[in-house]
Amino acid sequence: MKDKVKGLVVGITIGSLISGTVAFAASSQIDVAFRSLKYMFDGVEKAPTEGKAFIYEGSTYVPLRFVSEALGKKVEWDEANETVWIGNNPNRVVATYKGGQVTKGEFDTFFALQALFNNAHSTSKDDPEYQKSMVTELIQNRILYSRSSDADQTAAKAGAAKQISTWKAQFGEAKFLEDLKKANVTETDLQYFLVGSLCAQNVIKSSITDAQLKAKYEDSLKVDKNAFTIASVRHILIGLTSGEDGSKTRTKEEALKIAKDVQQKLKNGDDFVKLAKEYSDDPGSKDNGGLYADADVNQWVPEFKKATIEQPVGTVGEPVESQFGYHLIKVDSRSVKSFDAVKEQLRAALEQDQFQQFSQKELHDLIEKIDLSQ
Repeated sequence: MKDKVKGLVVGITIGSLISGTVAFAASSQIDVAFRSLKYMFDGVEKAPTEGKAFIYEGSTYVPLRFVSEALGKKVEWDEANETVWIGNNPNRVVATYKGGQVTKGEFDTFFALQALFNNAHSTSKDDPEYQKSMVTELIQNRILYSRSSDADQTAAKAGAAKQISTWKAQFGEAKFLEDLKKANVTETDLQYFLVGSLCAQNVIKSSITDAQLKAKYEDSLKVDKNAFTIASVRHILIGLTSGEDGSKTRTKEEALKIAKDVQQKLKNGDDFVKLAKEYSDDPGSKDNGGLYADADVNQWVPEFKKATIEQPVGTVGEPVESQFGYHLIKVDSRSVKSFDAVKEQLRAALEQDQFQQFSQKELHDLIEKIDLSQ
C-alpha cells in the first residue's frame, strides 16, 4: 500500500503526542500505520515540521503541538503534574524575585482586580509596559507584606473587611457578586488583593517617625516660608470677560477703570459683600461676599498669592492684575499652619516618597526576571 507504512511503536508516551517524536519503552507492542496527510485550517494548508499522523484501532492520531499551535494555542507539558496545557497555563511562572515567584494565574487575578478598582480599559492588558508595571506592583506588595508586623497585617485585614462591607452596603450583595463574576475573581481573591495592598501601605506608614515628619515640616519652610500659609481673603474680580458664558469682553483699560471705581466705593464705606455680589466676575465667591476662608495661598496664581501674603490685614489694596483681570483684595486673616495641623498631609507625602525610593532602588535589585511574552 503506497499510502501506508507498517511499523511497530512501543510504549508511546504523551511526550510523543506533544512533540511528534517517538519514545520507546520495553513494555508492549502496538501495530500502527503511518499516513501522509494534508492539514487544512480554514482553507489554508499547514504542515507539521516534525512527526507524522498514524492510525491505531481505527483512530487517526496527529501531533497535538502542531494542531494546537496551528490554531494559535501554545502547548506546554507540565511534568510535575503530568498535565498538558493548551492555551493559557495558570501555573506558568511569569516572574521570579528573591524569595518567590508569580504564576500566570496569580498575575491574571491581580490584573483583573486592579482593572475592577481602577476602571482600567480592557486593552491595557495588551500593553507590555502596563503589564510589567502590574506584575511589579504585585511583587512589591508581596515583599512588603513579608516585612510586615502582626499589627500591620491585623490593620490590613480590618481595612479589607471594611472596604468589602462598604461595597456590599453601597451597591448591594447581588451587584457585588455580579462585579466579581464579570472580573472572573472570587471574594477570597478580593480579600487577598486588598490585604496585600493595604499591608504594603501599612509597612511604609509604620516606618515613618514623628522625627521624620518634623524634619519634613522644617525643610519645607526652609524651601518656601509660605509653604503652610493660609489666609481668609475677600476679593472682587473685574474680569476681561463677564457674564456666566463669557459673552461680554472688556479691554484691560476698561476693566481697570471699573476696578478703580469699585475701589473708591469701598474707600467711601460701601459694603464689600454688597459690591462683590454686584460687580465680581468670580462665580466661585461672588455670592458669599467674595470670601475664600482659610485657603492655602499656594493654590492661587502668583499675583494673587503675592498680594495675599504682603498686603496688610484688614485693608483693601490697589487693583492687582492677573490673567483673569483685576482683583480688589481684602485680607481678613493670615496665619501659618502648625506642625500638628499638617502632620497627616506630611505623612502622605513621605509615604509617597518612601514608595518611590523602594520601587526605584531596592525593588529593582530584588526582581530577578519578568517574562509576560507568552
